Amino acid sequence: MPDMSTIDPSLIFAMFKGEPGTRKSTQALSFPKPQYWLSWDRKMNGINLPMRAWGINPKEIQYDDYDDWNKPRAKLEQLQVNCPYKTIIADSITIMAAAALRQTLKMKYGVKRASGAAAGKVIAGIAVNEIEDYNAESSALQELIALLKDIHTYHHVNIIIIAHVIQAEYKTATGETHMSRTIVTAGKRVAPIIPAHCGEVYHFNIEKGFDVSAGGQYALLTEHTGDDFARTALPLDKKIIFGNDPLYDKWILPAINKMKEPIQLITKIG
Repeated sequence: MPDMSTIDPSLIFAMFKGEPGTRKSTQALSFPKPQYWLSWDRKMNGINLPMRAWGINPKEIQYDDYDDWNKPRAKLEQLQVNCPYKTIIADSITIMAAAALRQTLKMKYGVKRASGAAAGKVIAGIAVNEIEDYNAESSALQELIALLKDIHTYHHVNIIIIAHVIQAEYKTATGETHMSRTIVTAGKRVAPIIPAHCGEVYHFNIEKGFDVSAGGQYALLTEHTGDDFARTALPLDKKIIFGNDPLYDKWILPAINKMKEPIQLITKIG
């Protein structure tokens, strides 16, 4: 039976979430190498500049572009058996969910149901998803998490899941309106569950000062603010303004090393 002394704080299963352009992918690049990227966003060129600025060997950043769920699932099943990487990045689950839905459209095209009716739904000549297709999206996302968890645990690999957010309005039981930013996937039910699987959840944004004309600085939150959920099991500041610096080397690794320090046990005398 394991106890808390067996937990390795250096193994991270994280979600990086935020609006586009807040350097989520850039900071995923700062994590240990070699890395493998499941690239549904298909914009690996976007990390070329930070890769050069930080002196990273491009051969240590491997990736595949995907437009469905079947091929990345097969890749993850291979990595369950043999994983030579130290960090795996899923970029992003927002586009991955859309790819799963496109896959259902392709599978239905030209197919008839047992009743003889055409499978799928068409509006003005355009194939659209049906309610049942969102079950496929949910299943694909849940399977993605399960496969990544297995690789993370068995091969001791860091996992980073990148997600986009959208502002949503909620009404409380008392009728009050609350605004918050939530993860974007095509379906509404599965997205809020995904962060529950992640030990580290960082919300990326732009920190603006008093002078709005001066722009802002790239930053992230590690604690829940009420509007933007986040959490950490590491001794990190509530807010980190990282700018152009690598997140892992400057903040994450020192926090990990601090967690590895021996616990000072207090013995009660008398």
